[in-house]
Amino acid sequence: MTSIESAHRAVPATEGEREQMEAAFRAALEQLAENTGFPHDVRELARPLFEAGWISGVRTGHTGPALADVPMPPHTFRTALSNLAAAMDAESGPSLGQLVSYHGSQDCAHGRYWVTRIDRALNRRGREFVLYRLSEYRNGEFVTALTGVHTTSVTALPQHWQM
Repeated sequence: MTSIESAHRAVPATEGEREQMEAAFRAALEQLAENTGFPHDVRELARPLFEAGWISGVRTGHTGPALADVPMPPHTFRTALSNLAAAMDAESGPSLGQLVSYHGSQDCAHGRYWVTRIDRALNRRGREFVLYRLSEYRNGEFVTALTGVHTTSVTALPQHWQM
C-alpha cells in the first residue's frame, strides 16, 4: 500500500444514508423561495454533490445538528445552486441576441457587440465547437463586425436585444 491509499476499504452509501440524504436534500430545496426557479438540471447536478457531503458528514458524525431540526440557512443552499446555475450558463456561452464583450486576438476590434449568429460544428475529434458572428447595431440594422469568433474571445453580458 502506498502512502496515498486508504487503510480502509471504500463502502458505498447504505440505504439509510441515502434515505437521510434524500430527506435533507428535499428539506434544503423546500427552504428556497418559490420564485428562485432553479431548473431541474441544476438541482440534479447538485444532488450528487449534496450526497457526497451529507454521507461524509454522517460517517464522521457531523450531521447531528442537521438531524436535530437545525436547518442550514437558506442562503447557503441558494448560493450553491446559483453558482452551479451560473457555471452551466457560462458553459453554454452567450445566446443569440445577447450583448458580449469581445477581447480576442484582434486588438483593434475590442469592444461590445451583439451576437447575431451562432454556428456549432464538430472538430476532427468529434468535439463540438462554437463560432459567433458579432454585429454592431447602426441606423436601424445589424452590421457584421466579426465572424468566426471563438467562445474564449467573448464574455457574455447580462443585456439581451429588445425591440
